[in-house]
Amino acid sequence: MNQMHQDGISYLKPTSGIFNAVINAWARSGEKIGPLRAEQILEWMDKLNRNGNGDIKPDKYSYNTVIHAYAKSGGKQAAIKAQTLLNNMEKMYNEGHSDTKPDTITYNVVINAWAKSGGSDAAMEAEKLLMKMHRLYDSGNLDVKPNVVTYGSVIDSWAKSGSEGAAARADSILANMIKMHQADPIQNADLRPNTYVFNTVINAWSKSKQPDSANKAEDMLNAMGVMHSRGIPGLKPDAFTYTAVIDAW
Repeated sequence: MNQMHQDGISYLKPTSGIFNAVINAWARSGEKIGPLRAEQILEWMDKLNRNGNGDIKPDKYSYNTVIHAYAKSGGKQAAIKAQTLLNNMEKMYNEGHSDTKPDTITYNVVINAWAKSGGSDAAMEAEKLLMKMHRLYDSGNLDVKPNVVTYGSVIDSWAKSGSEGAAARADSILANMIKMHQADPIQNADLRPNTYVFNTVINAWSKSKQPDSANKAEDMLNAMGVMHSRGIPGLKPDAFTYTAVIDAW
């Protein structure tokens, strides 16, 4: 298509939308090289833009799609790639490229990439991003407000880390989220706890070697029942909840 445009067929001139469609195709392809090819096309877009082609400009969608492709592929290198792309977005935004401003979705996907990669280092990186989101939001950046998905991914990263004290850390993060939601249920409606985040922490306790882990898991099951009875929808214990508690015992 680019060659045909160079030959004078103006209506076949490539645009950002066309590049983004190709990036999305590679990201969804399921091919092992999909994330890399998506990133290469993103880099091509950026090069063309920097060389003066104003019709081709990478934006938040371009970056988020590539980041999501790496997050789906799993592994530590994929998480590092996703983190690097987020850093590039922030750098470009700070240079004046408003279209590349990261948002909550961007951060959530990178955090999820770290969660999938496993290990205590990954959990620490995920939690660092959560804390950064809070700092940015508190300083006036309303586009990066943490939500229950953010917290769920950070909790999941600790649950999967296998490190000593991981269950307690995941429990503490959930408790902080609940505290913020209860302090202002309207302003922090997007931090309302759900069955998934509770199940993730209960599962972490069920795999913990801490002496009182079974009691902790059962306490969380009871807390779910109390909170659900007080009118919090989406917080009803399910079969996974009970199985995880039984497993803890």
